[in-house]
Amino acid sequence: MNQKLKKIVIGSVCVFSICIWIYYGLQDSSNNNIKNHLKENDDSDLILKLLNKNTSINYDSLKSNNFISYYDSTNFTNILRNQKTHQIKIDEILSGNITEFFSVSYNKNTLINYKKYLKNNSIFNKWDSLNNSMIKSNDFNILEFTNYLNEVGFFKIEKNIYFYLKSSEPYNIESFLNTISESISNRYCNMIDSNFIFTLLLSEIYTQETNYYINSGEYFIFSSDSINLKNIISENKLKNNAFSNFKNNQFNNYSLNYFFDSSTQTDSTHNIISYQLRAELNGVISNFKNYKLKKTKDTTSLNTDANKKNEQKLINEIIENTQKYKDTNNLVEITYYIKNGETFRNASIKLKEKMLIDGYDYNLFKKEHVYFIVDNGREKLNWNEAVNEYLDKKQPSSGDYFYFKSN
Repeated sequence: MNQKLKKIVIGSVCVFSICIWIYYGLQDSSNNNIKNHLKENDDSDLILKLLNKNTSINYDSLKSNNFISYYDSTNFTNILRNQKTHQIKIDEILSGNITEFFSVSYNKNTLINYKKYLKNNSIFNKWDSLNNSMIKSNDFNILEFTNYLNEVGFFKIEKNIYFYLKSSEPYNIESFLNTISESISNRYCNMIDSNFIFTLLLSEIYTQETNYYINSGEYFIFSSDSINLKNIISENKLKNNAFSNFKNNQFNNYSLNYFFDSSTQTDSTHNIISYQLRAELNGVISNFKNYKLKKTKDTTSLNTDANKKNEQKLINEIIENTQKYKDTNNLVEITYYIKNGETFRNASIKLKEKMLIDGYDYNLFKKEHVYFIVDNGREKLNWNEAVNEYLDKKQPSSGDYFYFKSN
């Protein structure tokens, strides 16, 4: 009897163990299936891949994936939680053909979402350090600044990239920018003593320096080169059929928009990538398209002769300034001293401004006439040597300076 009872107990234990093993095995299998499904359909970082021109992306596989869940808190798309949508209108004030465009609805909640995204990916410390530096050095509070934002983005015209902010309260944005303003020689744009506003807003996307800006109504357009801003806003419009097609084919407004035309001038068709996201309760609706569009002549509402005259005027100014250099026997010397913590790139932009005041084309003269003096004046580097050693690599010391000599 004892033997029989013992066998029954052992058998029951074995059956119970097998049941538990099967149950948890099925659970693991189910969880793995869910995770694999999410991984297969996870396009949360697709916008970052698109911006980086990642050639490994299989576009065909993306067209059917029209929903991205908030399931994974490390997803970049989580910054769109509770965000409004917006219409694309910035091209209505620009002159030139847009070949790449990115926009995202932005306000204080977006920044809060973005900080959570950084923390969940263990990359918050760098952002926090930069933010504290802006508060300490410039008394600039990015969280307060975003109270007045509606949209941020960038666009590319020809080879130049421009960043922009949109606000329904532009006077408040201007007030914030005035706290970090710096004097500038020309009248068509403003200058700020910081490159970090866009980096704090979305560091994965905004990495370039943007010292100069112009204001047109609700829009603030930024560039690393003041000359590029001179004619970017115009009452004369040049409509590109590729970008217009992208806009006109939106059935809804989106929280995030991306457009890229990868075609060259010799191609007979536009090769368009369109990617758009709209925030919903449990995730984002995604709309991906990759299509061809036959090239047609640009539909223009501009005075072509006036446009050509403006372009020729700029060319003539460069020729005139260059000729002044050739015709004069007077030596011109320009120096720009590095401020504490200032980067090589930022200082070179300010040198460019000083050279433009005296009528010298920075790009024409820098390689043979600009030197970088370091180590308390003990070492003299030519332009190429200085770029190879310092540009985005090594921090200059306070007291290092640029030296330009015309002859």
